[in-house]
Parts: sequence; structure tokens; C-alpha cells
Amino acid sequence: MVKIFVDFDGTITRGDVGDALFERFGGERSLRAVEAYRRGELSAMECYVEECLACGSVPLGELRDFLDSREIDPTFSVFAGYCRERSFGLTILSDGMDYYIRAILERHGLGHVPFRANVLSVPPAAEAGHVEFRPGFPHTDEVCDRCASCKRNHMLTTTAADDVIVYAGEGYSDRCPVQFADLVFAKDDLLRHCEENSVAYYPYATFNDVRDRLEKISPRGANGSAPAFPRRRRAAIARKDVFLGG
Repeated sequence: MVKIFVDFDGTITRGDVGDALFERFGGERSLRAVEAYRRGELSAMECYVEECLACGSVPLGELRDFLDSREIDPTFSVFAGYCRERSFGLTILSDGMDYYIRAILERHGLGHVPFRANVLSVPPAAEAGHVEFRPGFPHTDEVCDRCASCKRNHMLTTTAADDVIVYAGEGYSDRCPVQFADLVFAKDDLLRHCEENSVAYYPYATFNDVRDRLEKISPRGANGSAPAFPRRRRAAIARKDVFLGG
């Protein structure tokens, strides 16, 4: 079977929603936490905890208005339908927060698309009409702390040995999972990373580009069967090494 995994922030959405969210409500303290993370002084989880603390008491109405203003790539809805038609498994993998991902997907009629992400609870704050941000991290990796929700682990635990893995992304948290994907679609920072590290990829701007390339690789008659897609040997070896504990 063909399993397609897609990043959320900056890939499905116009811009990084998580970064914008914490900058909007956490201000300079949130930005300092991100800078410390980039210097390697904080883990991804520690960074998120600090960003949530920086936001303090958040007006619920302003939070809803913020989420309602977020836009997505309109071609993603068409792509999701294409995946259903072709019997391709489609899953969103994010190192962001489930609260805003779920809200944005549902607002665009995409609540049926499965996703994996960190958890953000928003219990009422002491001030009426306000909430607090409380993060949770059920998908960490015991070895790597640069991402709080390990996309590699999500991919490898939801695919079988004969599945073909397709990955589409654009940013830092996508650098790890592309090592294990048979087909990589990259733009922005991820594209530069692939070029610098000799990771084979297809450039894309919208999900129409991804769909068109998949159609060229696997014509309609293949019905989504894995043998019609090429396998990337380096990715297969990397997946095997993980399962063998290498």
C-alpha cells in the first residue's frame, strides 16, 4: 500500500501556525525560548513548555479569531480527495499542537484526515473568558529531543514492510523523516536540506504538483498498488536499521 505523510505548519497551512500562535500570545519571552532551542539550550519539549508559560492567560475570543484567520493551501482539500480515490493512506504528521490543527482542519471540512501531533489543553484561566495553554507530549523519542512529536516513529509504526512511504514537507522537523521515505516532496528549508545532504526529492509548490508527480509515477491502472512505485534503497536500509536497533 502507498502511505502518504504530510507536514502541517507551512506545508498545509500558509505559514507556520504554531510560531505565529506563540508569538501572538507569548511575545518576546516566547521568541527567546525559540532562540534558546535553536542554540541547543532547550529541548523541543522544554521550548514548548516555556512558550506556553509565556502566553499566560489567553483571551478565548482572541484565540478563536486567530485560528479563524489561518489559511491553508486550497489544493490540499483536492489532494485529500485524490488520496481517497486512489486508496492511498494519508496522514498528517506535525510537531505542532493538536488544538489548532484540529480546529483548522475542521473549519476547512477536513476533520476526517487523521493526524499525529503534540497535545495542547486549554483549561479555563482564573480570569473570566480566558484560557491557559498546557502542553502534553505523548509521542516523544527516548533518544532524540529535537522534536517533541517524533515523525519518524509515527511513520515506521504505521507502515508495513511492503508499503511505499511518501513524505511531503518544508521545515526543520521534516529533516528526520525524509531519511526513511521512498518518495520525498520538498520545498523551502527542507529542499535546501535535501540538496545539501544528497536526499533524492521532487520539488513542489502546491499539492497539485504532488498529485501530478504521483500520477506520472503510478498511472491510473495501478490502483495504488505499491509495486508501481520506486523504492529508495537508502530509505529501506535506514528503516531496517531502526527496526534492528542500529
